[in-house]
Amino acid sequence: MLVWTPEGVDDALWARLREHFTEEEIVELGSFVCVTFGQQRVIKTWAVGHGEFLADTTGGLKV
Repeated sequence: MLVWTPEGVDDALWARLREHFTEEEIVELGSFVCVTFGQQRVIKTWAVGHGEFLADTTGGLKV
């Protein structure tokens, strides 16, 4: 809802989230959604398939 229909985010949603999460956890969850959504948009824009980008390298990976 936060990404697809932000106008649907109301006090009732925040109340439901607070039943399960602390304020800090809600902020962390929101941050994770933002980062992940942004990454997915870049991947889609670049038309990168799973395992295609630098598939034959170990760059950025601990080996």
